[in-house]
Amino acid sequence: MKIPNAKPFFSDDDIDAILDDIKSSMTSGMLTCGPNVEKLENEFAKYIGVKYSIAVNSGTAALEIALRYYNLNYSDEVIVPTNSFVASANAVVFAGGRPVLADIKKETLCIDPIDIKKKITPKTKGVIIVHIAGLIPPEIYEVREICSKNGLFLIEDAAHAHGSSIDSKRAGSLGNAGCFSFFPTKPMTTGEGGMITTNDEKLADFARIIRSHGKEGNLHTKIGHNWRMSEINAILGIYQLHRLDEFVSKRNQVAIRYMDELSQIKKITLIPVATNIKHSYWKYPILLNSMQAPKLEKIFQEKYNITLGTIYYPPIHLQPIYKEKFGYSVGMLPVSEKILLKETCLPMFVDITDEMIDNVINCVKKELC
Repeated sequence: MKIPNAKPFFSDDDIDAILDDIKSSMTSGMLTCGPNVEKLENEFAKYIGVKYSIAVNSGTAALEIALRYYNLNYSDEVIVPTNSFVASANAVVFAGGRPVLADIKKETLCIDPIDIKKKITPKTKGVIIVHIAGLIPPEIYEVREICSKNGLFLIEDAAHAHGSSIDSKRAGSLGNAGCFSFFPTKPMTTGEGGMITTNDEKLADFARIIRSHGKEGNLHTKIGHNWRMSEINAILGIYQLHRLDEFVSKRNQVAIRYMDELSQIKKITLIPVATNIKHSYWKYPILLNSMQAPKLEKIFQEKYNITLGTIYYPPIHLQPIYKEKFGYSVGMLPVSEKILLKETCLPMFVDITDEMIDNVINCVKKELC
């Protein structure tokens, strides 16, 4: 039985309706920045609980636009967790600043507030907090307080966290801006796409201008890019958003199965989730106590045809370009270096079957009990 690590899901009914809407969009000739983009923006803002949502063509674009709003220059620093996709740090570079990479807490795989405090300098302008795998860090309030006391902006990289919440407050509503990715493996997808969420009207206006070549009316008042979302992408997103709570519920059901069956295995450590947090479970990470993740991933692929997968390894500070350009080296962020080599993820997607889940669980027990 071949079991992938992740995949998108569209119901047959949604596929038929999506195709009808795409046909209407094609017939109208309105293929970008039209009524479907506006509808997705309005509905997403309402869902997240913010005043404004601005649709763009990737999560990376969302991050860069939000960062550019803060007018970074070459000496300005933004603290970023090393456990993230490289785009989280790259966006700081593209926006004109310098990423300063911080270590993580082994209990959550998310940024460590203690290391944030250590990394703050007079040059620090902001912090990016990543809701890794869909988990809003329980320390989010502490991080907000650190930012508030030091006059720093806080951007949520919520690329994994569609539908996640803490104390009933959704990811994307907890910082100055939230940045989402709609890549196909994410909890909801537009194929390619992203979204900025904010309560800051000036940031929202800036983002709308920047995403379309810096154009206001007939004048180009800022340096921008073509970061627009197409109508077809937005159509996909509207239908996915309508089912997002259903998707997150299904992912949580899968997570409960894994937790119930695997929590007593001594060779595994699971990531705890506090009762006030709703996890989107973009991924289901486990920590291996007696084996490195690549070894188990190879066994599962070759022996069982099951794809496991790390969230991100190597961490950003050990990526060749960051070692070359920013002077990072082994030993600088020790928790990440130790923990992430032992982290892998079990298959997690909406239409995973009970038979598939049973197969994954049985194979884990065969190899690790």
